[in-house]
Parts: sequence; structure tokens; C-alpha cells
Amino acid sequence: MFRREVDIWFGFSHPHVVRLFGACHVGRPFFVCEYATNGTLVSYLGKNPDELWAKLHEAALGVQYLHARGVVHGDLKGNNIVVGIDMKAKVTDFGLSSVMDSEDKTLVTGAWNWVAPELLDTNQGPNLASDVYSLGMCIVEALRVVEAVKSGKESSRCLPWRVADRAAMKYHATRGKLPGRPSICEDSQWELVERMCVLDPASRIKISTVVDELAKLTSCATTTSANGLAGTSCSNTVEWELVVEVIDTARMPLADFQDDVAQPDAVVPLYGSLWERLGQVQQRIDDQHSDACRAAFSSLVADADTSTKKLRDRKRSIISLAETTMRCYALDRALTKFCEAHFIE
Repeated sequence: MFRREVDIWFGFSHPHVVRLFGACHVGRPFFVCEYATNGTLVSYLGKNPDELWAKLHEAALGVQYLHARGVVHGDLKGNNIVVGIDMKAKVTDFGLSSVMDSEDKTLVTGAWNWVAPELLDTNQGPNLASDVYSLGMCIVEALRVVEAVKSGKESSRCLPWRVADRAAMKYHATRGKLPGRPSICEDSQWELVERMCVLDPASRIKISTVVDELAKLTSCATTTSANGLAGTSCSNTVEWELVVEVIDTARMPLADFQDDVAQPDAVVPLYGSLWERLGQVQQRIDDQHSDACRAAFSSLVADADTSTKKLRDRKRSIISLAETTMRCYALDRALTKFCEAHFIE
């Protein structure tokens, strides 16, 4: 196991993954790695509760780096996320990590508070989906730490399930139940946990979606802290009931723009294709999709509408034209990510 951990860990180079400098197997094996001067995520949040979402987002970036290289961490928990001297959260401890498609059968961690339910009932090893589940439990753990800090309680032993009874955890987890929701957790935050910890591994969101959602929560937390406000919206949006009207209205002037010699030929068709896609996706969103799904799509529509209206500016420079074009590409990529996150084909 020592040699495997060295082989996997040594090739990593990312600001949110602890760096390995060397290792020695003579006598008692040891690693020489980057020193996490600010301790584990659990201890760090005990002193810096306001950085909850920023540090979780950074940790998710580290996991995304691993997954992009086909590496499963296999033992994600609060104490395996640390904060370095650069104040960045980093994932560490790759003793149970494995490379996808390898014949090596990795053992399941004994940290049952964070283990995906499919690993509790079978002999299969950890996989990308089980990492996402474990990271979801890390979010619950982090919320419990901050909850304890804000209520003046001990924060060093805040387990996701609040118990160490393996039989009880297995019973509930394998039936699709989640730990109790922390009192400080908002609806949008808990919905992310639910999407990461769905019982069916195939229905869990991917790490790329987790990173995007945590980035939004980080942005909202920063804005709320700066403004001294709570419960405020952090994005441009339109009411769901008006989405169809906005899509239809936005499509109408595009035909006029296409015939306008003052408008560059290449830009308008791009926006035409974007609105065509938005219309198709809107038709696939039904009653089975959540309010958060509708809100995210409404925000995309609002952003596309704002960007499209800039096409009417006849005094645009080449720079502003390039920005409008790149914004269209960015919206198209965001729409693709949205469809992936909400399983819309």
C-alpha cells in the first residue's frame, strides 16, 4: 500500500492537492510532503467559520483535479482536507486511492460516516461517484463544525451522522436516508448535499457540477458578508412563469439583426443557436425537476437576454464585439453544464 500511495501521489501538481516531495521505505516508511501549517479543515473552520464555502470549494477543486486524471481518492473526510501555509484547502492522504480501470481492488475506508452506501453492502471498491458522496458528507461535517462554533459548543467531534454506530449508519444510508440537516444549512445548500448523496450512484452529480455549485455558494457568502445581508439573491434571474415569454421575445429581433448591415454577420447566428437551445431545454424541464433547477435555468435565460440586448448597440468597438461573442460561448458552455448537472439530454 505504501508503494502504491507513492506512485499515485508523486505525479500530482495542483494548488489544492498536498504536494509530495519524497518518501522512504527503509525502516519505518515515511513521506516528506508539504506541511499543512493551518491544520485540518475541521480545526481550521473551528477558528474561521466564515470561510466554510470557500474552503469546501477549494477542496472540491482538488478532487476535480484527481478525477480528471482518473484517480479516485477513496477516503475523503474532514481530516483528510488540510489548509496550507498559502491558506488554500488541499486534499491529502492517498493511502486508499486508486486509478480507474486498474486491476487493483482498493479497500473501503473504515471511516463509515463518509462512506457511500453502495460500498457498505458490496465488495466493490471506491469510484468517482463514491468520492462525490464522501465529499457531500464532508459538507455536512463542515456545517456541523460551524454550527457548533456559532452555538458555543465543542467543534472537534462533529461527525456527519453524529454517531459512531456502524449498524445504524448502514441501515439508514443503504435506504437512501441522509444525516439530520444542520440548523444553519439553507435550502440551496442542503439541496447540493442531496444531489451529491443520492442513493443511486449513476444519479449523483459529477465533481465538475459540485465545483460550479460551491463556487456559487462561495460567491453568495462573500456578497452577503460584504453587504451585511442575508437571504439575498446573488444572480440575475427572471420569474419561471416568464421564461417562455422571454425566450420568444428574444428570438424575434434576431431576424431583424441578421438583415442589418451594421451588425457583424458572425455574432447574430451564434445567439440564434443559443436561444434555439434554450428553447429546446426549456421544453424538457418538467414537474420532476426541482425549484433549484428552474431557478438555475431562469438565471441562464436572464443572462442570455442581457447579453443579447447588447447587440442593439450600434457604437460597439471591436473589443466589445469580442466580449459579446465570448459571452455567447460562455453561456453555451454554461447551458451544457446545466443539462449535465440536471440530467437533461
